[in-house]
This record gives sequence, structure tokens and C-alpha cells, in this order.
Amino acid sequence: MGVDVLWTSQHRICSLSLEGINLKIYVSGTFTSQERLREKADILRKDGHDIVGTWLYEAAKPAHLNDYEWNLALADKDISEVHAADCIILDLDDESTTGGRYVEWGLACYPGSLRKRYLVGGGNKQGVFLTKAHRRFDSWHDLFRYFSVHHTGVQHD
Repeated sequence: MGVDVLWTSQHRICSLSLEGINLKIYVSGTFTSQERLREKADILRKDGHDIVGTWLYEAAKPAHLNDYEWNLALADKDISEVHAADCIILDLDDESTTGGRYVEWGLACYPGSLRKRYLVGGGNKQGVFLTKAHRRFDSWHDLFRYFSVHHTGVQHD
């Protein structure tokens, strides 16, 4: 892992190189895509990466919590997991049902963040904050091929 230092006219910017290492990854997407994204996360895990987004395996709300308490607990957990990640992968396929994936993306884009930020799918979806991606992929297959070269030795055909 290396650190590149870039200079602008006013600021010193450090860029952490995460190439060639396994990552702690937060997979972000819409809740209705949970099952599909769980399969993608499992592929990344088999390639040696840690998946830190437990929302993919979320259980039902415990009976002793009301909706507010449950949502607060989930928000705190998800924020903590995004913060723990080296990399966020935002899946843009399917329509967002809660807007949570965009909150998670925003958390990963704070000034000075060294997290790798990748977008997958979504066709022509555009947005100001989507420009903060380091790379955009048309499909998960394309992302896996990229990872096989830059973040692990496993090939995906």
C-alpha cells in the first residue's frame, strides 16, 4: 500500500493507493436489491475482501423495538460500517426505496476521505455527488474484472 501526495495551488492532497490489497468493502444499494447484492458481496468475500456492510444480512425488527428505535439503531450501525470501510461500491440498479444508499455514498465522500468509491450500473443516472466516484462500471461483471487486476489475483470471465 502506498501513499501518493498531490499538490494543488493551495492544498496538499494525499491519495492512498489500495491497489494489490484486499479491502474492507461496504456494498451500498437499495433495500429491495438486498438478495441480489448479497450474491455480489459473497463473490467479493470469496476473493478475500471483508464485507463490512451487514445490512445485506439484516434480520427483521425485534419485537421489543418500535420503528423509531429500530431505524435509529440501523442508521448508527450503517454509518459506523461505512466509516470502517476502505471502499464503497454503490449499486445504482433498481430504484431507491429509502434514499439510504445516497446517504451512505455521501458519508464516504467527505473532504479528505481516502476511501475508494466505485459506481455500478444505473445506466445514465447522473448526480452531483456521483461525480465523486473514482470509477464507474456498467455491470458487476466489469467491476469484478477490474478488481481481479487491481485488488486481488482472482480472475472473473
